[in-house]
Amino acid sequence: MALTGGWVIGPAAGSFLAANAGPRVMLFATALCTLAQIVPLLTSRGSAPRGTRVDIGAESLPVRAAKPRLRQMTPLLMFTALYMCVYAGESIKYAYLPIYMNEQLRLTPALGGAIIGVQPLVELALMPLAVFVARRTGMMRLMILAAGFGVAANICFATTGTALGLFAGQILMGGVWGVFAALGIVVAQRLLPTAVATASAIFMSSAAVSSAMGGLAGGLGVATIGLPLVFLVPALFAVIAAVGLARMSSFTAHGP
Repeated sequence: MALTGGWVIGPAAGSFLAANAGPRVMLFATALCTLAQIVPLLTSRGSAPRGTRVDIGAESLPVRAAKPRLRQMTPLLMFTALYMCVYAGESIKYAYLPIYMNEQLRLTPALGGAIIGVQPLVELALMPLAVFVARRTGMMRLMILAAGFGVAANICFATTGTALGLFAGQILMGGVWGVFAALGIVVAQRLLPTAVATASAIFMSSAAVSSAMGGLAGGLGVATIGLPLVFLVPALFAVIAAVGLARMSSFTAHGP
């Protein structure tokens, strides 16, 4: 939630600084904020003792040193691959949505910053709600719905051509990440409960690979179909994720 809060403040503050003080001041402020992340690390000491139980939501699991077999990891790897399909859309969006707003729609920096910032604002509101709803409906079912939101959001980006349409798309994307950001790592850990640290590492490291995948797909998409139709590419990724999660839900009916 702290990371998401930064995405609320950052676009608004960045747009204000860029418009009033220039891009160099804005980038310098970004560098200072990045450097400031070191401060809490300096105050963190020690590590969890062996055998500590780690809270992952509805239950606690003991920390164990385990070497799971590939067959045991298959559900986790499938889920991570589907998560990558969803996450790839973010690198496409943040690369090309600002260009689209600036060069084709000619939106003001303040309006563009508000459009970018509304997504994490929605995320913050939905994260606690996602946990509450997931306990009653199941996390995997809720993620299927969230992937559907991703399809609708990218269709808004590709077809509406108005600030209102972009706001609608960003609100829908807030629904996507309000679910995935709150529950993704919990599902990953429960799909490999005998090796929670391994599950966490695989899931978290997939974001870098997904960003590269999205960057490549976005570049090829822009070169082929241009803006704003390039946003149909992440819409297709989200369709793949929704279908795959629906298939997985039958295998995890009594789990996530």
